Amino acid sequence: MGQKKFCAKGDIQPCPKCGNKIEFVAKSNQVAEDCCEVWVVCVCGFDPTAENTNARVEDIWGSLDESTIICALDASWNEIICK
Repeated sequence: MGQKKFCAKGDIQPCPKCGNKIEFVAKSNQVAEDCCEVWVVCVCGFDPTAENTNARVEDIWGSLDESTIICALDASWNEIICK
């Protein structure tokens, strides 16, 4: 499993646990031979996908580059927190 700490800019939903809107950790985990999941958690440890991994982004390599992190931030953080 890989992870990368990053600072987010823009319209980010605050963490419901600590109120953070800036520091996050992007994580990736291989879930099949040719598939990885990428998602975002707060630096406090809050993971909005912990109970429902359907919002995690699928990526063949589990890359934690800028474009994949942005996609995961939108899908696995902003979209879930807004619900």
